[in-house]
Amino acid sequence: MGSIRLQATLVSVYGVGALIRGPAGSGKSWAALCLMDRGHRLVADDLVEISADPNGGLTGFPVDPEARVEVRGLGIFPATWLYPEGTQPSASIGLIVELDSYEASRDAGRTIPETSASNLLGVDVPVVRLPLPANSDPGLLIEMVVRLWKSRRAVIPA
Repeated sequence: MGSIRLQATLVSVYGVGALIRGPAGSGKSWAALCLMDRGHRLVADDLVEISADPNGGLTGFPVDPEARVEVRGLGIFPATWLYPEGTQPSASIGLIVELDSYEASRDAGRTIPETSASNLLGVDVPVVRLPLPANSDPGLLIEMVVRLWKSRRAVIPA
């Protein structure tokens, strides 16, 4: 089985572990804060320990026992200082949300999400590219991605 550590953020959104990836400064921590503010639960910010489970899935955990979250410009804080009920110790990873910058020439007029798959520890995980327009709410957009994935109404691999 084994485990790996990834630079990413993991939030349980509607019971689905959404692994949020993107380059440094792409808004992973901001997305987690927006999701926590909407009632979802942070598992880990910035570094996620991922283990394969015996059922063929993946589970993510924080590297440190106390989940911390970065509030850009203010510092890094224990997540429970900001949201006392806003964390959980682990989550089954259902999909990966890849944060990206919005490019009008590539993203305007999109009718379906851009998807792919990523193999982690021998498990294929669906990936949804999420281009973030300026001043958008990443929490709302990630909620929409998870809702579409759960409903299987979008072309997002299961």
